[in-house]
Amino acid sequence: MNRMFSGEYDAVRGTATQVRERADLITEDLLQDAWRTQPWPAEELRTIEGHRLRVISPGWLNRQEGPDFRTAQLLFNGVLHTGDVEVHLRAGGWRAHGHHEDPRYNDVILHVVHTADQKVTPARTRSGRSVATLSLDALLSEQAIESLSPETPIAPPAGGTCGRCAGMVAADPPDRMLSFLRLAGEWRMLSKARALQERADAAGLEQALYEAFMTACGYSRFKKEFHLLARQLPYDRARQLARLDPLALETAFLTMTGLLPTAPPESGDPAAVEHHQRLTELRQTHLPGLRALAVEWPRAGIRPANTPERRLSGAARVIARTAPTGLAESVESVWAEALSARERLARFETIFPRPMGFWTSHYTWNGKVQSAPVAIFGEARILAIVGNVFLPAGLALARRNRNRPLEEKVLALFEKLPGEPDNAITKRMKTWVLPHPPSRISFQLQQGLIQMHHDWCETNPSCRNCSFARYFENAAP
Repeated sequence: MNRMFSGEYDAVRGTATQVRERADLITEDLLQDAWRTQPWPAEELRTIEGHRLRVISPGWLNRQEGPDFRTAQLLFNGVLHTGDVEVHLRAGGWRAHGHHEDPRYNDVILHVVHTADQKVTPARTRSGRSVATLSLDALLSEQAIESLSPETPIAPPAGGTCGRCAGMVAADPPDRMLSFLRLAGEWRMLSKARALQERADAAGLEQALYEAFMTACGYSRFKKEFHLLARQLPYDRARQLARLDPLALETAFLTMTGLLPTAPPESGDPAAVEHHQRLTELRQTHLPGLRALAVEWPRAGIRPANTPERRLSGAARVIARTAPTGLAESVESVWAEALSARERLARFETIFPRPMGFWTSHYTWNGKVQSAPVAIFGEARILAIVGNVFLPAGLALARRNRNRPLEEKVLALFEKLPGEPDNAITKRMKTWVLPHPPSRISFQLQQGLIQMHHDWCETNPSCRNCSFARYFENAAP
């Protein structure tokens, strides 16, 4: 191959001058749909405070915690502002939901409501800034209301189906954008390797890799909680417990996260009762003074097989499997072998346990028993951990030791690694920058799409004055 990870993308990224100015029948879901589809004449609006308002982009719909729309672009009295938008049925919802005390809402620049009661205290952020309010009552006709659906896709700028890049790509050879995305993906991997190395310099490679692994086990939903756990139960202690008994480490994980019940499971399932009894005995014998962290585990929107109990159990099994030599040594040994990219991926997969134990037939302590064992780490999660943890670790080692052959091995696997299932960003960005996106793309291209999103599209969903678009138009094919 004779090629290493390229930093060429950073030269283009450095030219970016992003737009970053801070700045009944009706349900809330329908109001959100109204805001993102804008089913009224494209004319200047007015907030209840009297501000002239024009919507350049409604922003990205946010299904996670926090404001309903991220990085909307709005003209207030002719001045462009970028920020978040919150939607409520009534103006009083802002204070009723506690947004005036929640720092996550400090970047909201518009409060969209159906009914604005003049007696209600105006919306104000925790930082003390007033938030303009737009009432949709007079804008929504009966026909418009009937046409709304929470499943309607977000309307892109100017009524198109993709971003400005996709239109330019359609007139160019398709490989041009794909090549750029590959460079963006390489830059993202370099950034991850640098971050891991910085943590390794501060806490040691084993601890840094352990933290990255635990964070990846938590998915995006619970990654902060899993990372906190890895900080509070350091790798040396986790490895010690795993060598004592894999279930001892599972006991520690579940105890610290508050997920080990104090009483036997109510279901009476013999396997659940037996497993609970075993973990309780281990806690009493080896971990009598261990306390729970102050973390919560919301279950809404979580797939049954992705419960935190199962993920923590699986993480404990991986730590136990690699405990004899250590997690870092186990990963390094795979990189040291002379293997093809496909063979190396298969070797990494052997680090993850096959279906075994209580949690492969149970999703919760009191849930029903599954008819067949279900792997705690499915193929998609293994690919995600290899791509987001083991690849950056290999690249960090190669760069630290100036080991060019190792970096070539890392790049070879990076280029061949299959893509993960699409998340909200990659699904959106495929359409946004590619005129004819494939249904599945490689992990490298996914990383490139995510990097582009963070650098350009996240803060400028309208494509307004986009510096990347100017670069792409002017750069030689």
